[in-house]
Amino acid sequence: MLILPLLVFGIFFVLPSTIGYGYAFTDWSSYIQDISFVGIENFIEIFKNRTVPIAFVNTLIFAIAKTVIVTVLGFVFAVILNRKLKTRNALRTVYFIPAIFSALVVGLIFNALFEGRNGTINSLLNTIGLSGLAKQWLGYRWSAVFVISLAELWRNLGYAIVITLAGLQSVPAEYLEAAKVDGASGWQLFKNITLPLIMPSVNVNILFSLIYGLKMFDLVYVMTGGGPGHDTETFGTLIMNEMSAGRYSQSVAINLIFTIILVAAAIVYQKYSERWEYIE
Repeated sequence: MLILPLLVFGIFFVLPSTIGYGYAFTDWSSYIQDISFVGIENFIEIFKNRTVPIAFVNTLIFAIAKTVIVTVLGFVFAVILNRKLKTRNALRTVYFIPAIFSALVVGLIFNALFEGRNGTINSLLNTIGLSGLAKQWLGYRWSAVFVISLAELWRNLGYAIVITLAGLQSVPAEYLEAAKVDGASGWQLFKNITLPLIMPSVNVNILFSLIYGLKMFDLVYVMTGGGPGHDTETFGTLIMNEMSAGRYSQSVAINLIFTIILVAAAIVYQKYSERWEYIE
């Protein structure tokens, strides 16, 4: 039964990707007609490109910030929403609403909030007498990285809450009741029963946040386009910009390096994350 899905996957994904990555070793561009094999010249040019280290650092910042903060906040809010609150259904809806917005909508919202002259944040700071803190938020590297990270966290927190909440609700009540009868404290219940049983959910959150954080593109493109200059460039925007400039082979070469990083990160995390999961 698996032969057909594997065949379809191989034909429509593995084969085109393999052929496409082969262009990373050619001089394919919009400036020439005949494509020639150039070996690793594109990779040498990439490592000479001053934008690549910036894109690497920004991508790493987005991935780490998203992974750590989304996972932690998702866990905290899931624990709160797992309690018998009168408003928990309404709160679950409120927290998940940003997840249904597209990157374009989220980008426009945060652009309006942090716009330099008439943005909501700057207007608020001026109103309360903190005009010295008002700035062109998207006009400087670190403030722009902060705003983009904040937008991405706001958009993805809902997914982390739902996944963690599903894990919390799957913890057998009889385990907790038996431990309480034996005199276990609240911390002992959490540490020895709840946390080990929901680690698969936490690991899913971490893995998804890490992968999609490394693939950060849409919000950066909508909000800054990689600017000012190349200060908020990521691997995703760098790949697109190289392709748009007609440097097709270098774009593919960057994509190949990026793919290797993604696969390596996923494999390493999956290998070590299994140690934290409870296995009956």
